[in-house]
Amino acid sequence: MTGVKCSMNGLECPQCGAVRIVKNGHAHSGKLRHLCRACSSQFTLNPTWHRISSEQVALVDRLLTERISHKGICRVTGVRRSWFRLHLKALARVVPHELDSSDSVTKKA
Repeated sequence: MTGVKCSMNGLECPQCGAVRIVKNGHAHSGKLRHLCRACSSQFTLNPTWHRISSEQVALVDRLLTERISHKGICRVTGVRRSWFRLHLKALARVVPHELDSSDSVTKKA
């Protein structure tokens, strides 16, 4: 097991090393979550990280220009909504937005 030590009593907390570990439900991936009674930290054994490929990011960016709903984009591309929100925040920092509409509105004479 990576990052988690085993003792005679079972698992040890990766944060504090205590052996007072109880089951604490399941993660969104379906893996079992554990809770340390000593320090109240939660952990999953052997967590997996799913990276978003550059092709998926490019597809998300193309779909954003097509005015598809955010939930629809996540459903089609298979990315999580939490990742999508972070991606939108990153795009908002990169793409300049002009909120002053007085320059774009022309008065008719």
